Amino acid sequence: MSNITLFEEGWDLMQKGINKLKNILEGSPDPFTTEEYTLLYTNIYNMCTQTPPHDYSTALYEKYKETFDEYIKSTVLPSLQGKQDELLLRELLKRWTNHKIMTCWLSKFFRYLDRYYTPKQRLPSLEETGFLSFYYLVYDGIHRQVMDAILAMIDRKCAGEPIDETLVNGALSFYSEIGESTRRNDPKHFAETMMKENVANCNLSRLQIS
Repeated sequence: MSNITLFEEGWDLMQKGINKLKNILEGSPDPFTTEEYTLLYTNIYNMCTQTPPHDYSTALYEKYKETFDEYIKSTVLPSLQGKQDELLLRELLKRWTNHKIMTCWLSKFFRYLDRYYTPKQRLPSLEETGFLSFYYLVYDGIHRQVMDAILAMIDRKCAGEPIDETLVNGALSFYSEIGESTRRNDPKHFAETMMKENVANCNLSRLQIS
């Protein structure tokens, strides 16, 4: 029994790593060491390869999903709430960038689940699961507001005002990226349709949906 990692013990270790990752996303200068990464990966490996009833693959996959949902609800959504126009676009791109980093790291920590568990259960990969969380909890709720902000900036450009074209391109690229990351066509289709229907003829050569 001494060689068995109980769920509470193993998850406590993972939670410490997750908390450190959240702090990094919020600006902490303390990166993960190779030793820390190896410890977290090995912990997941051990918890997934123990004999039943101590194979915690299912519980770990659920906790992995919950980690994204909790972070988005507690940190990402409040940061977006109340913001409009350029402030909304800047905060969204910041949070999307952070989410990609978070997904990259967490999927590495939990990678062993993708070796057997997710394919066998026909579940989305760890990366796709992380991005789906952002799709359902963030994109679904604000994609029209984001497009309104993009179109308002484009209207200003067409009227001869200077705008931050890098910001607009980044926001347009968000639609493509989240669609590709979740294997959904609707974000890019929505952005392309809205641009076609609402943008007047003016110089948009440097504004495009990648």
